Amino acid sequence: MMHDWVVLAQQPDMSDWLGLTAALLLAWLLQGDAYRRTLQAKSDLLSGLEKRFAERLVAEQTSLVSTHSAYFWQSVWTRHISALVHWRYDYQVQQYVAVLTPFFALLFILVVNPVVGGSLLITLPLIPLFMILVGKGAAALQRKHFVALTRLGSLFVDRLTALGLLASFRTHQIEQKILKQASDDLNERTMKVVGVAFLSNTVLDFFSTIAVALIAVFIGFSLLGEFSLGPELTLHSGLWLLLTAPLLFSELKALGQFYHQKAEAEAARDAAGEWLAALEAGQLNEPANELTEPQQFSLQLADNLLASQSLTLLPGDWVAITGPSGSGKTLLLEALAGQRTGNYRLPCRVAMLTQHPVLLPATLRENLNYQRTFTTARLEQALSEVELKAWLDSLPAGLDTPLAEVPAISGGQAQRLALARLLLSDAPVWLLDEPTAHLPEAQHHSLSKLIHTLGQGRTVLCVSHKALPDDWFNRTWQVENRRVQQTAGGEAVS
Repeated sequence: MMHDWVVLAQQPDMSDWLGLTAALLLAWLLQGDAYRRTLQAKSDLLSGLEKRFAERLVAEQTSLVSTHSAYFWQSVWTRHISALVHWRYDYQVQQYVAVLTPFFALLFILVVNPVVGGSLLITLPLIPLFMILVGKGAAALQRKHFVALTRLGSLFVDRLTALGLLASFRTHQIEQKILKQASDDLNERTMKVVGVAFLSNTVLDFFSTIAVALIAVFIGFSLLGEFSLGPELTLHSGLWLLLTAPLLFSELKALGQFYHQKAEAEAARDAAGEWLAALEAGQLNEPANELTEPQQFSLQLADNLLASQSLTLLPGDWVAITGPSGSGKTLLLEALAGQRTGNYRLPCRVAMLTQHPVLLPATLRENLNYQRTFTTARLEQALSEVELKAWLDSLPAGLDTPLAEVPAISGGQAQRLALARLLLSDAPVWLLDEPTAHLPEAQHHSLSKLIHTLGQGRTVLCVSHKALPDDWFNRTWQVENRRVQQTAGGEAVS
């Protein structure tokens, strides 16, 4: 059409106008459909990753959550998962486009004018080369930025949690300086990341502008007849070459704009990739209600975190789990509860009582029900069995008293409340992980006796560094250096 206007000095044919309109309309429709499909694919992938992550949390529970700070898990849910989604459907898709579009454009340019195509073929590899060089630096800075951001967030959340302690020791000024220093460090890292991003775009713009400018100069001098090199150029072919040449660089520039997503995805993969791995088949299957058969098993956890030879567990056993601190006793309980990836878990419902009972910011009734519904009489009976009836009667609204509004609950009362939840669960197996570790000696003895009384008829596996009567237990498992042995009669058996 431009050739007709400029060279032939005549109006383009109606067929040209119709063809241009149809091409623009088709391009608009295809772009809209691509945008819609991309949004749908992102939504499906995001939902799938969130579901897998939620399943992992349900399966591993506190054994997983306790490995990192609350801010880390918030970052995983709100930022890392979405970073992986954007990387998959923005950066990775653009990688294909940035290869295919220049390939076909260069192929047609070589057919129309080998001289122009040859010059583009020489300059084109420079852009990916500098993208790789700049990108590696950007990825390293991005990872450091994520680490700094996570540390600052964790530090801030930790200080918010400890406001009462900070006020008691009057350390506000000291902590303010620490937070300011961490914030300044994060700002410095952020500016480095931004600076490298600007450098990346500048490099791409520089090389693409120089390449297109050289082609424009060549075409202009050829049309003016200053020199003749290669096939004869007309306004038609020259303008087509000038409009097509930027396609070789525009998609590469778009890839450069998405390159930060690759850096974010790599940081997200380092932080959360392990937790988004697929669950073992059947790991979330509903367990049986009772432990009815003797269990003979060997335990092997993923990554060799814990291993055992042959272990025996009979219904009604009381098992003392012994070993030095850090030997893997908690790992053993978490594996038997199915919270660790391994080759064995107990084939029945279990309930775990740890040294840090979890109390929800809700009413006492909601804390005891916990996704189930019990009658008031049943809840009062459970509290009476754990010797909390007098404490319940002293509450202003009874079972409907919000725990946040109750005067500070002692460690012993909190453990008794958690024990009441164990009773209400009706789980046939109790896993006790030092439930009295932080209690005074008197409370340790009274709560231990209560657990022994209420646990009759159940299978109990107990970890405790505090002394308990030997006649409570009929079996002992020794854990040392992440290996478990069963002892009987003072001798190790395997």
